Amino acid sequence: MKTLTTALLLTLLCSSALAGPGEDRQKSFKKVLLSFEPVGVMLRDGPFRKDQFIKHADALKAAAPAPFLLFKPGTIDDVSRAKPEIWSQPARFKAEQDKFISAVNALQAGAQSDDLAAVRNKYAAVAASCKSCHDSFRGPKR
Repeated sequence: MKTLTTALLLTLLCSSALAGPGEDRQKSFKKVLLSFEPVGVMLRDGPFRKDQFIKHADALKAAAPAPFLLFKPGTIDDVSRAKPEIWSQPARFKAEQDKFISAVNALQAGAQSDDLAAVRNKYAAVAASCKSCHDSFRGPKR
């Protein structure tokens, strides 16, 4: 039993150590989605639970910057959908990142509001910033 446990632990450690930059970025963006998706569901389908919305908006703000730290030069791998333009056009990529962070911050700041139309607009701005960056810097599925 002890040998089996040790073997499973080593397998887990090795598999996480072998994760490449593309997989690391995907995991980081999925953490962002874990907060963003519930906010969208509340706004689209209801019910709007302000306390839960604020919790998710706070988590989104905390998670939003992390994926961008993982776009180091030369980190395109078999998993990555990152286009080379991320590194050949760094100012443009940074502008997309800044637009996203700004939209997330505005959504989080507006989470306290009772004006659902304004909150929906802030949510739409975050979604639009995601799409804009993906259109420019994310390649097709492999």
